[in-house]
Amino acid sequence: MPHPSRPVGQSAVLGPSAVTHAVLRLLREQYAFDATPMFDDLGVYHVPFESMCDGVPVETQLRVGALRGERIALIADSGCGKSSVISFVLGPMAEGVYPVLVPVHSLMQDAASPGRIADAVISQLARDVHLVLNSNSDALHTSGSRREVTQSGGRLRRLGVRAPAGTLRAEVAEEIGRQITTTQQIELPEKIEVIYQGLRPLHEDSLMPVFVFDDSDRWSAPQEEGIVEGFFTEAIRWLTDLPAAVVVAMHSHYLNSGRGGSKLLAFLDTKVELPRLPAAAQLGRILLERARIHVENEGSLGAPPELTEIVTDSALRVLFDQYDSGKSLRQVLQLAHHALAEATDAGAEALEDHHIVAAIRA
Repeated sequence: MPHPSRPVGQSAVLGPSAVTHAVLRLLREQYAFDATPMFDDLGVYHVPFESMCDGVPVETQLRVGALRGERIALIADSGCGKSSVISFVLGPMAEGVYPVLVPVHSLMQDAASPGRIADAVISQLARDVHLVLNSNSDALHTSGSRREVTQSGGRLRRLGVRAPAGTLRAEVAEEIGRQITTTQQIELPEKIEVIYQGLRPLHEDSLMPVFVFDDSDRWSAPQEEGIVEGFFTEAIRWLTDLPAAVVVAMHSHYLNSGRGGSKLLAFLDTKVELPRLPAAAQLGRILLERARIHVENEGSLGAPPELTEIVTDSALRVLFDQYDSGKSLRQVLQLAHHALAEATDAGAEALEDHHIVAAIRA
């Protein structure tokens, strides 16, 4: 399902422009190829996988599943686009859903504890309520049909407020706040009941709650295998009792037999796997979309660029070879960012293959 703010394929329809050294410098100074932008800006940058890889309806599957209240495993290696897909599908312009972003990696060993996960859910709901009730009215609504990239100090900044504040009305937030307020230690069943009552105002406001665990793919050390198994088989199982969707970003290595294999998916009944990009042209689309956003946002540099005015064909092939050898999208974007520094320092007007090679060797 195409995102309502940007039709699939729009990034490829660009007018001609004379891209100069000044444009490359703009892209460098504004971290256009930043490998780790803020969560909401990931969604603005995102080029849908389903527009680049035929027959792989990644974004549609995630959105439809979330609206249906399914329990979804979003599977890929680290740095391959899981957070971007989540931000794109469940971000500020998403309709009908209320994502609750639950940070689990920071819980360390406690991430295998159902009670601690419940605490984290309640805490996140409380933070969302606080954000809504303490934001001014202008920040609680998105205007127009397109999200805009904001910037501060060169780097991109989040789009005013995180996604829930853009969809949650103040009176609903107040009701959620009343339901989840607790002043004493309670057991897991009571915590689940608190969360259940907190979700009721969302359903009454025609919003599907979506619990998002976007940082559960970082337990890579051998001694963390117990956390992985405990989190997937016990810690979040109680969520099945709630009228809500669940999205868990899951490292593909977790499905190896050494980590329990398919039993980790027993609770997650919908599996969405991110594909690898099939060719250099798709990587070029990602670079071009980022450049287009920044050039348009600047407003004084003319029409959006063509891809060959940013990166030569040979440079793009070198960059894609790195990706094709096993590097993640995040790593390749970081190489492109370093190559921008090489190119601008040399006064170049486009990224060339020797700039990419220098970035690889750095």
